[in-house]
Amino acid sequence: MPIAAASAALTRHLRASLERDGELHGMEVEAMTLSQARTNPGHGIALILWRVQPEESAGNTPPLRTASRADPPEGVGMRLRYLLTVRGHDSAAEQAMLGHCMQALERNPVIQSAGEPGDVEAEALVVTLEHLPDETYLQLLEACGDPPPLLLPYMVHSMRLRPGMG
Repeated sequence: MPIAAASAALTRHLRASLERDGELHGMEVEAMTLSQARTNPGHGIALILWRVQPEESAGNTPPLRTASRADPPEGVGMRLRYLLTVRGHDSAAEQAMLGHCMQALERNPVIQSAGEPGDVEAEALVVTLEHLPDETYLQLLEACGDPPPLLLPYMVHSMRLRPGMG
C-alpha cells in the first residue's frame, strides 16, 4: 500500500471510529507531515507522519503460510510512525478528545483494505501505541511548532494478507 494511501486509510478509520462512537464533535481529522504541523498547526486532530521504515525481516525464518505457486510474491511491509495530536480551544476539550482517539484506536486497531477487484492479495494496517525515549518525544514535540500540542506516538504496520484472509 502506498504511503499516502496508508495515511488516508488511517485518517478515514479514525474519523469513522470517532463518528460511530459519537465523539467526533465537529473536529476535523487530517494527515500531515511535520513541516505542515509546524507551519500550519490549526485546530483539530492530526496524524503527523514523521518516519517511514521498511518492516524488519525476522531473519531466515520462513513466514507462517502455506507455500504454493499461487502465493503472491513476498513483499516488504512498512512501519509508518505517526504522532496523533489534538489542538482545540481549551485544554479540557483537547484532553478529552485525545482520550476518545486513544479508545477508538485501541478498540479498532486493524484497518483492512480489500484492494482493487481482481487483486491477488489484500493488505492490512495494524495500529499500535508506541513508546518513545524522552529525548525523541521532546524533539518531536518541538518540531510540531508552537503552541506544542498534546500528542501520542503510534506505529502503523503495513502487512500483506494471504489470499482468503482479506
